[in-house]
Amino acid sequence: MRIGLTYDLQTDPTDDRQAEFDRPRTIEALEAALQALGHTVIHLGSAEQLAAAPWRLEEVTFVFNIAEGSHGRCREAWVPMLLEHWGMPFVGSGSIAQALGLDKVMSKRLASASGVATPRWAVADGHDRLSVIRAGELQFPLIVKPRYEGSGLCIDAGAVVHDLTALARRVEWLTRRLSQPCLVEEFIPFGELTVFLIGNRPPQALPVVQRPIDPVSRLSCHVLGEDVRAWLCPVELTPQLEAAAAQMAVTMFEALRCRDMARADLRVAEDGRLYFLEINPLPSFDPSGSLGLVAEYLGTTYTEMIHQVLNAALLRLELPEAPSPEPV
Repeated sequence: MRIGLTYDLQTDPTDDRQAEFDRPRTIEALEAALQALGHTVIHLGSAEQLAAAPWRLEEVTFVFNIAEGSHGRCREAWVPMLLEHWGMPFVGSGSIAQALGLDKVMSKRLASASGVATPRWAVADGHDRLSVIRAGELQFPLIVKPRYEGSGLCIDAGAVVHDLTALARRVEWLTRRLSQPCLVEEFIPFGELTVFLIGNRPPQALPVVQRPIDPVSRLSCHVLGEDVRAWLCPVELTPQLEAAAAQMAVTMFEALRCRDMARADLRVAEDGRLYFLEINPLPSFDPSGSLGLVAEYLGTTYTEMIHQVLNAALLRLELPEAPSPEPV
């Protein structure tokens, strides 16, 4: 089949506006995997490029979407919305799920409505001191996050605050930098898990991955990158804990009406209680990210993982499933 690939390419890693864009190596790895599965890949690029040349969709059978969008509360919904408007089938969640997943406040409200535990939280705005005071009524330490961004943007050691003065300072800095409200939530410092899901009705939760934790800030490796020399993995992954994490991830997948794949991030308290942080209907396809880690754990390949995601979409779309990749 001829598969269109939509994406936003990161050309400047220092530019906050490109923080969630995919690096060239991710695009190359995904293209190579799809080619190994016998498909021809047509690069369609970003939402802006797609909107400027919609006739290019005539060249493809369907689209594999990993486009992040460049700005705004609904940026991850841009490409899905265009494809839905034009009636083009695609791999991944629809526009509503993408918008809800990016908005941490809305996904937490869905969690509460679904009976899923999440740290107590509030919304704070640097222009509204009362909102900061209300957020300060939560139990410190707190973590301050942008409301409408991915999990890593503007999250560093300074994001964890221990008093009202530090909270007000961080909220003012973040809202000025990104021009959006903050999610302020009680920080669970013990451990962090991530669950990758593939499939539909219901999705399959793949083996739980424990993210290494910085012993000082207690933030995880995926937000601090390579700035930390020593990491902790304090959580004992018992069968009971893994089953509970998988169920929590599946519940949130279905609450948002995600499709084909997603990644859920959870925190574990020292007493073993689980808390939902966020769900990403548009997870990273970086081979060194959570998808690659799960593939390594399962003793399989990145290409096989892409094969599973692709077949989940093809089954949902009632299209012929793709053949398995040839053994290397």
